[in-house]
Amino acid sequence: MSEEGSDGPRPRRPSAFRPMHDPRMHERVVDQITFAIRSGLYRVGDRLPSVEQMANDMQVSKPTVGEAIRVLSEFGVVQSRRGVHGGVTVASDNIPITLLRLAKSPAESSLRELLEARRPVEMEIARLAAARAIPEDLEAMQDSIDRLVSEPADSSWTVRLHFDHFFHYAMGRAARSDLLAYYQHQILEGITVLMEDYFAHVEDPAVVARLHRRTLDAIRDGALVNVDRVMDEHLAYLERAVEAHGAEGDVTSPSPA
Repeated sequence: MSEEGSDGPRPRRPSAFRPMHDPRMHERVVDQITFAIRSGLYRVGDRLPSVEQMANDMQVSKPTVGEAIRVLSEFGVVQSRRGVHGGVTVASDNIPITLLRLAKSPAESSLRELLEARRPVEMEIARLAAARAIPEDLEAMQDSIDRLVSEPADSSWTVRLHFDHFFHYAMGRAARSDLLAYYQHQILEGITVLMEDYFAHVEDPAVVARLHRRTLDAIRDGALVNVDRVMDEHLAYLERAVEAHGAEGDVTSPSPA
């Protein structure tokens, strides 16, 4: 066959496109399931939909979902049982850093890109939360602060970060925007992987708790001018840590505002 050109028929070009196969597809399924857990849609003890249902919802094959479930089971996030009373049950909502690393490609986003994206996403989430939060959302945010503060100083940094992140996920639920909450999830996971050393050795949990309290107070109050001011300070804390070092490697502790 030939194509019509301005000068008449010409030979059809060979196709530049080929069928695609994403060998990391199961990792994308892992990411969606961890988001469903961390966003609070499924809590510890809840049963996930069937493999067939999840495959239909995500438009992937059942073996792909099965592989994702296997990975999540190995990391203790879910438990899978066979039989009439079987199924996949959420075992933990604390996602190990090794699992986050598995689901994130090093080439996906730079730290600076993630921090730039975080600012408009979380600013808008906080504004929406101020307008849409219900008492249950505010209680969840307060609970995450209480649990962060009550953690012993010698507890694992991953546990402290878990409660830190749960404040943000609770704020994302309060915003009632599934898309913004998913963007927030992607950004938080990417930053965690790239700044693991900072969270493990540098970040001050007391400063984080103070920022969370002030953010929650502003959301409760509902005045957007206060929400914007506090969120600017909240987001700047991590941004200054990166700027102080001037690179995307080890990060020094910023001075609290």
